[in-house]
Amino acid sequence: MAGLTRAQDDRTDTRDRFICKSSSEVREIKTYVSNAPNGDAEESFSCRVDYIKNGTPRTIWSSRSSRSYCDGKAAKLAAMLEARHFSCERLDVRPSDRH
Repeated sequence: MAGLTRAQDDRTDTRDRFICKSSSEVREIKTYVSNAPNGDAEESFSCRVDYIKNGTPRTIWSSRSSRSYCDGKAAKLAAMLEARHFSCERLDVRPSDRH
């Protein structure tokens, strides 16, 4: 899964994006969907969720079978941050073709 640590590559499109702000910090949650064919196991995921903290992106979830899995995980992470006194705003919402 080493290839999944990149924040963005040529084979993915951003689907959803959350910006979460507190008085002193900004966090970002991005959901990507794959445009890659299912040949290369490392790059054949259906979706992934990246979490950007202190400017450093990290892939925290991915799924090869369900794009809606990533949507749910991203929304739950935003809700968790809001419970920790962040204010989260959903941006770049795109129509989904959930599987």
